[in-house]
Amino acid sequence: MDHPQQHQGGAKALLAKYLQGNASPAEKEQVEYWYSTLRDPASSALSPEERAVLQQSILQHVIRQTLPAKPLYRRAWLRYAAAIVFTAGVGGWLYTRYQPAHPAIVQTGVGATRQITLPDSSEVTLNAGSTLRIAAHFGRHNRTVTLDGEAFFVIHPDPAHPFRVEHGPLTTTVLGTAFNVRSYPGGENATVAVTSGKVQVAAAGKNYVLANNETLQYNNRSGLVIQGHEDTTLTGQWRHAMLDFNSCTLTDMVAELQRQYPVRIQLHTTPTDTAHYNIRFRRENIHNILDVLTGLTGITYKQENGQIIIYSKTYAH
Repeated sequence: MDHPQQHQGGAKALLAKYLQGNASPAEKEQVEYWYSTLRDPASSALSPEERAVLQQSILQHVIRQTLPAKPLYRRAWLRYAAAIVFTAGVGGWLYTRYQPAHPAIVQTGVGATRQITLPDSSEVTLNAGSTLRIAAHFGRHNRTVTLDGEAFFVIHPDPAHPFRVEHGPLTTTVLGTAFNVRSYPGGENATVAVTSGKVQVAAAGKNYVLANNETLQYNNRSGLVIQGHEDTTLTGQWRHAMLDFNSCTLTDMVAELQRQYPVRIQLHTTPTDTAHYNIRFRRENIHNILDVLTGLTGITYKQENGQIIIYSKTYAH
């Protein structure tokens, strides 16, 4: 196929059609050809001005598509779903070739998960209400990301550049493995669970080595560290529309429901409500989940003025 010179502004218009999914097969081929020539001006059919427009538009699009989704509106959600596919596929390839000079931020909104491919081909799946910050020039000298929330990592091996996840007061270092990190700001505990390989977790001034099937739980209030074991079939089940409340307080469970459902929840509880619960749900109607929690925890709840109000069993109302 020939790839003729575009008129002024043509590159930007055609790129927009490509990113919106409206390009014809011939136009798709032309844009993909441009991708392959951005670093080789001699073979590019674009003028220097058009090459600059194309490269800047690509980078701006990748960063823009990391903004939170809006799952309350189905049509908007479908548009964001298409953007997620772009970011995980072509977007990952673009990050590999054009590493931003500034940190990149990927976020998920209420009830949304997102999968991205990092420049080193590692894959990260973010749970709802999470933020991943990718260091500038990722992979050039180190591979460091910062996580607020929950994510499942499948890391591409690179012994010369250890992969590090900074999450709250903890840092998890890996050489090549798959593992889950849960570390929401304000949560009682941060956890690391390994499904294969090994990781090293720096916590409370010590280093802990975890192999597959092993977990580490760090209490954000007391600094207590507990190592344990977990069935790897349960690790990261949130990726398959499961809600796993593992040793969670009522406050933790309500916080998770607010991340997973587009509803406002007001919780009335007391300092004596310190019980921890272990229960798993398939992601379904929130009222079905609340009905089960009513029997399990003794809560009562009502819907009023567009929000759900929950009362713990020790709260007088």
